[in-house]
Amino acid sequence: MTRSAMTSMLHSQGEFRTLPNDSSLTAMMAKNSQIIQVGHENVDVGEGVKVKHKVYGIDGAIIKEASDLIYSRPYSSMTQKERDIAVHCPKCKQKRLIKERWSDCLICQRKTE
Repeated sequence: MTRSAMTSMLHSQGEFRTLPNDSSLTAMMAKNSQIIQVGHENVDVGEGVKVKHKVYGIDGAIIKEASDLIYSRPYSSMTQKERDIAVHCPKCKQKRLIKERWSDCLICQRKTE
């Protein structure tokens, strides 16, 4: 999905006071470990001019089912309740939700598999 497709989808849902602009949306997707760049798409912007837009997708090595999303989210996108129980992962030093029986966060576990 390109960032313009993402913006259109967010706009159609109508749940946001303000939508992120292209630059901030690109920055959010680039910093999120759940999302990877999967290619490029040529987009015609008029008068025969074509530009390449990055296409993003979900990282299948980390996200294997929908319940994995909550354990791999960045701290900045967590709710206050989730932030209160988030702890630092001993390997990557990021604040994540970690189940009691896990020694590392989900991302560190899946990257070493």
